[in-house]
This record gives sequence, C-alpha cells and structure tokens, in this order.
Amino acid sequence: HIRDSIVTQIDAKTKLQELSLKKFKKLPIYKLISNTGPKHKPLFKIGVKLLDSKLFIAEGKSKKDAEQNAALLCLQSIK
Repeated sequence: HIRDSIVTQIDAKTKLQELSLKKFKKLPIYKLISNTGPKHKPLFKIGVKLLDSKLFIAEGKSKKDAEQNAALLCLQSIK
C-alpha cells in the first residue's frame, strides 16, 4: 500500500538523517538538554547538531516530539 500511496510523508528526523549521511557520512547528534515538569506532563528539551552546524534546540511533550521539532528547526535553517 505504501508504494501505491500518492503521498508518502517522511518525518523531519528521517530527512535530517538522510541529509547528514549523504553530506557528512555521519548521523546527526541528539542531546537531552532538560526534562522538566511533573511526571504526568513532562516537557523535554532536546538539541540536535550536524557535523558543522550549531546546536538546534526544541521542546516537546515527549523525547520523540522534541527530537522531531529540533530536526525540523535544523532542516529549516539549511534550506
């Protein structure tokens, strides 16, 4: 079904990984900056860095969301 789909959405983290591997032959580096808030409603702050870029920091309600948001910021700065 995926091949037949007209639109296949690739998430920001995957796009960033592909770009980094193609350009630098290395994966992006993700780092947990902070984890705040109560256990039932945490807020994660994650940074991502490519080989020759600055650290892009974003927040999210889960580590995955924060990583996606950081990857999106990084991709937007490249374009």
